[in-house]
Amino acid sequence: MTTAFEMITAPAALRSLANRLQEEACLAFDTEFTWERTYYARLGLVQVASADGRCFLVDPLAAGDLAPLGELLANARIVKILHDAPQDLMILRCATGVAACNVFDTRLAAGFAGLASTLSLGNLLAEIVDVHLAKAHTRADWLARPLAPEELDYAADDVRYLPEVAARLRARARAAGVEAWLDEELAGLDAPETTDEKSPAEAYLRIRAAANLAPRPLAALRELAAWRELAARAADLPRRWLLEDGELVDVAAALPQTPDGLKLKPPAVARWGAELLAAVRRAQEMPEADLPPPIFQPRRDAAFRKELDRALAGIQARAAARGIDPALVGSRNDLARLLQAGAEARSEDHALLRGWRAELAGAERTGDRQGVLRLS
Repeated sequence: MTTAFEMITAPAALRSLANRLQEEACLAFDTEFTWERTYYARLGLVQVASADGRCFLVDPLAAGDLAPLGELLANARIVKILHDAPQDLMILRCATGVAACNVFDTRLAAGFAGLASTLSLGNLLAEIVDVHLAKAHTRADWLARPLAPEELDYAADDVRYLPEVAARLRARARAAGVEAWLDEELAGLDAPETTDEKSPAEAYLRIRAAANLAPRPLAALRELAAWRELAARAADLPRRWLLEDGELVDVAAALPQTPDGLKLKPPAVARWGAELLAAVRRAQEMPEADLPPPIFQPRRDAAFRKELDRALAGIQARAAARGIDPALVGSRNDLARLLQAGAEARSEDHALLRGWRAELAGAERTGDRQGVLRLS
């Protein structure tokens, strides 16, 4: 069955659409893009749907400046409904220059409605509104023109049902008595850091093997990863097209001083050798006080593992009793960090000590700030 939608392919049509939708109570958004060969996503389509089922497909290649969409995203009176919102919000911010506010993420909300917070859109639609979408066009080239009618139908269906899904998820959370907790979590999506471009100085933290490095090599990895991040952005290329994570770790661990010590393929040494050695040199010359702190690793002794298992089981039981996906409360690693910090743990460093998570987990201190941390 073909999904009805209005195609927006001209600047005047986009301006008219934005004007028409400014009084809507809620709008669903989605994006289609390609991201295999670039650092930044290439936006191919923006889908918008209203609560009455109208769908609009905005062609950014034809509609020009997307500032009118930005006006809708910035309108605090309109609830913006997305599924797995952060990535789409980042892409829309890059395309419009505007950070969205008043966001409702149906993937996140599912976790407060007795469902997994990791459900795909297709599985969530099947569960909530008994709609089963075809998956045939998940790999479509959204920059190709013209887009096939069935591809456009697929794109429209991605937003068509979201307002109804959002309403039903909110109703479930309200019935379970956790709507206020859901709203608290959703408010975090309005924070600028949700869509801010991450600092290059933090890029090394995304590299899993970083935790195995001593302080000086870890400083080298921080410098190397920051260099790669900036170089990838400047060239608009995927990070791995410059160097893989493992290659950066190998260079950082070796702390080479000459091109021969880089132990990389000759083309990489020829192209990037000077920059890589300069990054290592900066780390070698760095004062001890400026070295990055060790990356957290949980204790492995049996007593601590037993304590961690007990606390985790308690949180999972509390979450299940309230119909909340335990994964939203925190990971095993989050809990281990909190338990190891003990009485020195600060709420600004541990989500489990703040807001609804602290209430659910029963995180409290006995006595003053230096008292014993307890998870009841």
